[in-house]
Amino acid sequence: MPRADVVVVGAGLAGMTAAIALADAGARVEVVARGHAATHWTAGGIDVAAPAASETSAKGVKRLARQDTHPYAILGEGLPDALTALAREGLLYAGELQDPLRTIPTAIGGTRRAAILPTAQANALAPWQPGERLVVCGPAGFKDFWPDAIAASLRRPSVWGLDADPEASAAAHPSRVDGLVVELPGLASRHNLSGLDLARFFDDSRWRAEALERIARAIDRSGAARGGGRIALPAVLGLSDHAVAFDDASRILALAPFEMSLVSPSVPGLRLYSALRAALRRRGGRIAIGEPVEGIAVEKRRATSVTMAAAVRGRIIPTDAVVLATGGIAGGGLIGRADGRLVEPLLDLPVEAPPAGKWLAADPFDPAGHPLEAAGIRTDAALRPVDAKGKVVLENVAVVGSLLAGQRYLVERCGDGVAIASGYLAAATFAPAPKAPVLVEPTREVVAGAKDSAGRQRAGTRR
Repeated sequence: MPRADVVVVGAGLAGMTAAIALADAGARVEVVARGHAATHWTAGGIDVAAPAASETSAKGVKRLARQDTHPYAILGEGLPDALTALAREGLLYAGELQDPLRTIPTAIGGTRRAAILPTAQANALAPWQPGERLVVCGPAGFKDFWPDAIAASLRRPSVWGLDADPEASAAAHPSRVDGLVVELPGLASRHNLSGLDLARFFDDSRWRAEALERIARAIDRSGAARGGGRIALPAVLGLSDHAVAFDDASRILALAPFEMSLVSPSVPGLRLYSALRAALRRRGGRIAIGEPVEGIAVEKRRATSVTMAAAVRGRIIPTDAVVLATGGIAGGGLIGRADGRLVEPLLDLPVEAPPAGKWLAADPFDPAGHPLEAAGIRTDAALRPVDAKGKVVLENVAVVGSLLAGQRYLVERCGDGVAIASGYLAAATFAPAPKAPVLVEPTREVVAGAKDSAGRQRAGTRR
């Protein structure tokens, strides 16, 4: 049966990052997962840290790292390496940890703070200039993106968090927001279009050219291009040919385009997952999606194999180490029982969580979030799970991503950063040791200046 140096359970950002880093280090690695993870329904950007009052992601990380119970207290830096790996697969990002967290518009007519976004979303990050206009444009009949409703919401000053003096915050919001609906070719008879359907249309170069020309003409007729500005489009500008599709939009449209992420399935998230998968396969890693993990065998405080469900009998993968990237409550990495306990279902690891009666706050929209959000597995500095007394429970298991205790990734906007940093730390923990050079006992003394049978200069020998 095939063996792996490390089995990664979970195919989200944390698990894939760990697998890629392990493969880079020379490990035989296999990723196994029941299904796809959060990449398929998140916005595609990278939220490293954006707790309240933090001006940059870097300052957000430092603020969170001062909390002894937060994962950032033990995690290092991994973002540059991750972005480099994605760039090699053709998925480019804009922004750095030191860049300001900007308020950007969303497809539900709200806003959020961001600093590191895919290139196709990055035009939303630039400060708004006086008099600059935003046009929200979408295809007619597309039920996941309503330009007029989005624009109406984005006209409200409160959505942008304006100060009492609007002039002081002019760079934080557009001066005018308009909706624009465009009939795109061949879609009038289509019903229940999804973002994925439209992304595949935009992969077709001929269809794309006609669609972008129609959008360009609609912009011209509306007069929106006068004075310059930006155009927000649904995040459907191609899947397999995305880079070319976005370049075409930037060239053809009179307004600077940027994508707005939609409801799942997230096309930017699918692009991210595809790039991660390609990066892993390029390094020789294996990945199996759709086979749930039935169990992990343990002997003497060490995981020895992972068993996958199969049609006839389970598939057993012997391994030297396991990276647990199964997600928190949302991902099924933690399960609530009827008796009020939270359990980790694969290895029955100790779970750090408040009592059942204190899982939720009295206010469902409490800005601090709900106590249950911080539940997870507590680890040592090498991400190995520990019990309530701090003793390592399993020596060759690392816990990564949203399964780590102490983070409130929804409120702190730190989930992607924790995923990447913990993935790299897990890889450093279990990377194969460098092979020592093979030393051969010399039996001959090298003498310079001798010649071979052909008269060429060579190293000679003397007994």
